[in-house]
Amino acid sequence: MNMTANSKKAPVWRRLIQLTFRKLARATDHEAVVEHAREEGGLTGRYVFMVIMACAIAMLGLLLSSPAVIIGAMLISPLMGPIVLMGFSLSILDMQALRKAAVSILVGTVAAIAIAFFITLVSPINEATSEILARTRPNFFDLLVAVFSGLAGGYAVITRKGETIVGVAIATALMPPLAVTGYGLAVGVMPVAGGAFFLFMTNLLAIALSVTVLTRIYGFGANHSPRHTLGQTGLIIAVFVALSIPLGLALRDIAYETQVTNSVKSELLVPFEDTQSRLGDVIVGFPTNDTVRVDATILTRERVAGAEGQLQDSLAARLGRTVNVNLDQVLIDRDVALEQAAILQLAESSLAAPLRAEINRIETLAEVRRTEAELRNAVPFELAGADIDPEAHTATFFATRQASYSVAAYRAIETGLAANFTNWTIRVVPPIMDLPLIPFETGQTEITPVGAQSIETSIWALERWEVANLEIVGYASTSGALQNFNNDALAYRRAATVADILMEQGFVATPIGEFRAFSQSAEERQLGYQRFQSVLIRPAPQRPAE
Repeated sequence: MNMTANSKKAPVWRRLIQLTFRKLARATDHEAVVEHAREEGGLTGRYVFMVIMACAIAMLGLLLSSPAVIIGAMLISPLMGPIVLMGFSLSILDMQALRKAAVSILVGTVAAIAIAFFITLVSPINEATSEILARTRPNFFDLLVAVFSGLAGGYAVITRKGETIVGVAIATALMPPLAVTGYGLAVGVMPVAGGAFFLFMTNLLAIALSVTVLTRIYGFGANHSPRHTLGQTGLIIAVFVALSIPLGLALRDIAYETQVTNSVKSELLVPFEDTQSRLGDVIVGFPTNDTVRVDATILTRERVAGAEGQLQDSLAARLGRTVNVNLDQVLIDRDVALEQAAILQLAESSLAAPLRAEINRIETLAEVRRTEAELRNAVPFELAGADIDPEAHTATFFATRQASYSVAAYRAIETGLAANFTNWTIRVVPPIMDLPLIPFETGQTEITPVGAQSIETSIWALERWEVANLEIVGYASTSGALQNFNNDALAYRRAATVADILMEQGFVATPIGEFRAFSQSAEERQLGYQRFQSVLIRPAPQRPAE
């Protein structure tokens, strides 16, 4: 017996959900909430007046393309009351409440469309703005707004908290589509009117059904209706199913259009694979059930003849429908001025407004390329190579071996470039060459100011060459022997002084002293006396691998 009883117990997660729902139901004053919903959802003169005012303000905001004005209309819209009542009536199976809510919604809908129709007729501005075009077809995000608004509306009514603020969210999903419906009727564009009204109905049903689901979670049911019969229950369930059909159709259409749009975007660049092209503006329309229209802008380095026909055939085969493709191929990176003019012409159309951002990108690209050209022209020596990164604003220039500048001259060129191009990090890599000698006074081992500058220049070059192991060769002239009787030691001490400085900078420096008294006098006459009053820095020879 115990085993049988335990086997029939519900899973833990289900019992937890049931317990949570019971707690929510016990904490709710169902009778008071239902009564409040009936009062707020009825048809009154104030309700009709506020619907007319809200839609009038929303219509003006749509014509002016002003989101701030549209939001102002939402603040006074009373649509939340009857829609919430409809959701409650489906939950508690109250036919009278459902009829009351339907009448209120119907009268409010007619009044809103009528005032929008009248304002459009008398208005000197009746162009389709971006705010109007955005509300001519339902999409997935519109549906999400409606669902979340319905859940928030139901929660606000049940808990009696924040009803005014939540009413704004509900009106946001409903009032603008109603105004656009009146606009479409006034200008005689039935696809606009029909699409906007379908968006309104989709959002209305999503909100009402969301309220229904939430009220069932909070324990509202048939026992909260004053009277109900089996026939009423069946009728309300039929209404619930009927209301779900348009919502299901909207979901099907949204899913289909999203799939088609993704397929179109994945195919558009196929004819341009070898031209380094990219997508600009892409608009996918559905003028009929069997036709898809594609308007797209392709930014390309080279025009591709027959691209439209190729895309029409491939998309028609992939989608199984007639596809009309209209391509604007805009050339880039050849004549920037011509490209900007073409994009500006497209951007004047409301359908191509997103291309304005592409204009800024092209202007930035042109400026970067001008700077690159100026950088190259500012380099006075022949280049063996250059590494320019416009995004990081870094440039490295490699000099050829034929260039006849000294190491100090290359360093001065780098300093000058950095001063003229302050937003860039510039490096000049000189060819491998002899480093400047570090001079010393006769018989001395202290670094002179000229010697210190030569060391700094040598360090700069060694870092550019990425050389770390060095030999520091010190010299002493024959005249130095008159003041210092050990010229070998003098040469070594000079090398050690320079080596110490280089090792502080992270180099591996080996000091070497060189002095040959028997042959050096002749070399001094040939090479110059000062040549043997100095220190030479040279890369250490590579040791063979053992």
